[in-house]
Amino acid sequence: MTTRHKKFNIAQIAPTGTPISVESSKAIYSHIGHLVDGFVDKKHNVTLFGHPDSQVKSEVKDSTFHYDAESKKNVARYEQWGVLSDCYMQARQGIYDVIHSHMNIMTGFFSRIEKNTPTLISIHSPIEEWMKPILRKHKDEKYISFSLAQRKEFPELNWYSNIYHGVDTDLFGFEENPEDYVLFLGRITHDKGAHVAIEACKLANVPLRIAGKSYSTEGYWHDKIESHINGNSIRYFGEVSLCEKIPLIQKAKAVVFPTFYNEAFGYVLIEAMSCGTPVIAFPNGSVPEIVKDGKTGFLVNNVEEMAQALKKIDTIDRHQVRKRAEQFFSLKQMLLHYDSVYHRVVKETKFKKGKLGL
Repeated sequence: MTTRHKKFNIAQIAPTGTPISVESSKAIYSHIGHLVDGFVDKKHNVTLFGHPDSQVKSEVKDSTFHYDAESKKNVARYEQWGVLSDCYMQARQGIYDVIHSHMNIMTGFFSRIEKNTPTLISIHSPIEEWMKPILRKHKDEKYISFSLAQRKEFPELNWYSNIYHGVDTDLFGFEENPEDYVLFLGRITHDKGAHVAIEACKLANVPLRIAGKSYSTEGYWHDKIESHINGNSIRYFGEVSLCEKIPLIQKAKAVVFPTFYNEAFGYVLIEAMSCGTPVIAFPNGSVPEIVKDGKTGFLVNNVEEMAQALKKIDTIDRHQVRKRAEQFFSLKQMLLHYDSVYHRVVKETKFKKGKLGL
């Protein structure tokens, strides 16, 4: 892929509920943070429409309503509309070359009105049935998928490009000498399969460390997880920060990912691979696109197969795991792909307006 030198004015539209930062523990907000900071570093002019406390290198446009926390629950939806409205009002003045929105449902109501500025829409959440009539109405907008598996949820959308997420391979550095434990990292909910990780590690007689947010009001934590935590063979670390998460991944013999639903993309997978840590996962959603079975980990179908994979995890070459992350899932590669897509959509828009070339 060739490097381009044209500099753009780029608007990034983010959900307003959480500040944007590359250090965010939530994948969508760290992803947007990497896009914003990455394109500022490339000398583009970037404006973020999002939470006013965002820690990014660009200008931040505050379109939020300054209510107390309790009142804010009632106006959250209107706040999202306000962010979109403010961005597209500026776009109509010809300020931006491209708009990249991370609000998959609401954006189409605005982007079809302002056609002089091209819009790209990233689909971050699973496409549920209630969303489809809205997305179908706006199906001709330009959508970005994070995996080919994600497109199968709603193939009639105009999928403009597929761009895998990228991980900072310098930050998530390679570790050749792991310790004797397996890691589960993710939300402690049934669909993420923490109970499967516990069962498999018990069968394989391998220590397990669990990190992620638990939900005490849900029966799942009390029924499936809590009684197994013993502080020794099965340890729970709670929700961890970025600086706590990295060494946990680096020192793990393997990361287990027994997800039950079709993941659009699993950030944990590439974070582990960047550290050289192999992954053992159920082959749902995007997982087979990321994990190369027998080379960077194992794809398994049940608890018993996961336990067997854990017993042979030392056959995986951690250098090869790292190499795949560098080749396909690095932050550098991700930014190159977005750079190419931004140039393509701007060029197409200019062509339609009779202004050929860049």
